[in-house]
Amino acid sequence: MNRSIRNLFTTLSLTAAMAFAQGPHGPGGMQSAQQANSGLNMAKPQTVSGAITSVQIAAGAQYPSIVVNKVQIKVAPDWYLLENDFELAVGQSVRITAAPSNTANDPYLYAIDITKTSGGAKIALRDSLGVPLWIRSARMGGNPQAPRTAGDCVDPISIKTATGTIDSVNSGVGIQQPTLVLKVNGTLLTVELGPERILAANDLELKPGATITVKYAQSTECDEFVALQITDASGHTVVLRHDDGTPAWMN
Repeated sequence: MNRSIRNLFTTLSLTAAMAFAQGPHGPGGMQSAQQANSGLNMAKPQTVSGAITSVQIAAGAQYPSIVVNKVQIKVAPDWYLLENDFELAVGQSVRITAAPSNTANDPYLYAIDITKTSGGAKIALRDSLGVPLWIRSARMGGNPQAPRTAGDCVDPISIKTATGTIDSVNSGVGIQQPTLVLKVNGTLLTVELGPERILAANDLELKPGATITVKYAQSTECDEFVALQITDASGHTVVLRHDDGTPAWMN
């Protein structure tokens, strides 16, 4: 076989291989093949409802999990929940659509979507083929196809401003939404903040004893107050949420 024929044969072989990999619809065929191998049995969805009794979420964990009705369900990376302002806490009542793994030695269920029974906030974690939505979100800098319906809605009438000293701050690894307890005129006010990384990025340090002013409102999804913005003693203001409750960090 002379060199020109050999080169032609090589070119034709590579072209055929690329066409086969891409499938009948071009690059989308390859994507569909990847999606079809999500590893979940989407033909057997299950619904699990009840109160969350355990949350195992830590920074860097590939598949954090929660326990509902003694069923352990793997959810999504911590950062994806944070980006969608969706916190999972012990005691919350939820309804979860989940699917089992196709792997014989994998006994877990994998959440497709999660709905909070109180308020109806919902987050989609995987698409109809079982492919994690956070994969596209990470590659595209935010997935416009992933419905972000999890942000707290607030009652505009409940918006208030309070100035006081910080009594305590509950934060740390695994806590998605730190909470702050503010001492105001002898009473204690507890408000949910925002992702700890947002506070750090805005150089906002919250220490017990410091004087701050908090603009806050009542969440319509739960019996909690959420911080809209915080102003420290130097006048530095950090906006955490807009007046409608939409997280500022999702802009």
